Amino acid sequence: MINILSIAIGGALGSILRYGVQKLFNTSFPIGTLSVNIAGCFLIGWLWAISLKSLSEQWRLFLMTGFCGGFTTFSAFTLESIQMMMADRWMIFSLYIIGSIAGGLLATFLGYKIFS
Repeated sequence: MINILSIAIGGALGSILRYGVQKLFNTSFPIGTLSVNIAGCFLIGWLWAISLKSLSEQWRLFLMTGFCGGFTTFSAFTLESIQMMMADRWMIFSLYIIGSIAGGLLATFLGYKIFS
């Protein structure tokens, strides 16, 4: 139960921060969203390095799964991609990248078209 609570609180805080940055900076170009995605990727990479040395499971769940997951799911996507690259899983990496980007764009478009 404590794991779920850690993720939920971290996710709520990350989502609130993402909303604030997007509201503050998004204009004709979504600089807020871009900034959140890049910052989230940096943050999850930094936390990953720390988690391999000294971060407890509770803090890892709160910060990486919860906060970074709420702040931007793009950070989880890039972390998993880098882990595949480091494991020399190039075919899976390629399928994941193509499937995520092309599939995500297609699903968003279809969801819009079907229900608009």
